[in-house]
Amino acid sequence: MLPVFQSDIRDEMDNLLAEIDQYMLDHTKTSNTLIAESVQNLIQAGGKRIRPLLANLTAKFGEYDREKMIKIGAGLELLHMATLVHDDIIDESAIRRGEETVQKKYGQDRAVFVGDFLYSSSYEIFTRVLSRSALSRLSHVVKFICQGEVSQYQNRFNYDLNLRDYLRRIRRKTALFFSLSTYLGARESSLNRGLNNFYKLGLEMGMAFQIQDDILDFSGSEEILGKKICQDIYSGIYTLPLIYLLQSEEYSRPLISILSRDNFSSSDITDILALVKDAGSLEKSRQLGQRFIDRAENQLAKINSLYSGTEIIQVFKKIIKYQIERHQ
Repeated sequence: MLPVFQSDIRDEMDNLLAEIDQYMLDHTKTSNTLIAESVQNLIQAGGKRIRPLLANLTAKFGEYDREKMIKIGAGLELLHMATLVHDDIIDESAIRRGEETVQKKYGQDRAVFVGDFLYSSSYEIFTRVLSRSALSRLSHVVKFICQGEVSQYQNRFNYDLNLRDYLRRIRRKTALFFSLSTYLGARESSLNRGLNNFYKLGLEMGMAFQIQDDILDFSGSEEILGKKICQDIYSGIYTLPLIYLLQSEEYSRPLISILSRDNFSSSDITDILALVKDAGSLEKSRQLGQRFIDRAENQLAKINSLYSGTEIIQVFKKIIKYQIERHQ
């Protein structure tokens, strides 16, 4: 649960997310013990649940159907979990949210089955509750998310990445999923005005979210994050703080010298962190993240001019601000 809500709305959001979790548990029941145990552990491991939250908050501007939006929220979260399971397979990640990943616990082959089960479970929900136009948008976005994942994989250990490459990647990998969440919330609650503003609101929030994620991979606490810091570097995935170094005449050569070492070790990570600090890469990254925060706030202001919903607007403002201030 996001730590941004006052007590009056926190109870409402807690109850909503608890119902979404329960629906996910009920919907994914299966006689296959491996899948059942894996999915149950993933759901009960928690998480921010920001995608179903964004969908439900957006829907409150229109004709809010709680039962329908609980199902849509569950579908979004199951789809997100599927992408995480497959991410962990590709990255060979051992820890996620402080727990062993599915691929670490059961092996990559079985983890593929779990990820596929989650994908199919989410689409089963979506085909039951979404309108035809919303299903079309969903399929379009999922296609781009997959392309983003493939692009990230193809560009592992690539020293020639630039800022445009990075922004395109995170737009597809993360931001489009946020925009899908706000879009579905608006579309499925009969919000015809400002539909593009809701879409862009999610998009800008998603960009800021991923930039902060990449900052935390260098500056966060392993205990709070629930995973090893600089995990992306070990996987050959170079994110914004490193891209700023790679584009620098002063820092690119020493960075590449470290990255190209055989038997990459924790001492090499220490050397990279020193370069990142010396170059001010984290501060540059925060400044870029703030630009997307400003753009999200601009979209929210346009939405505020179209719809009355002062309380929801204030909640969105807090969530937007949280994207760049969070520590996990």
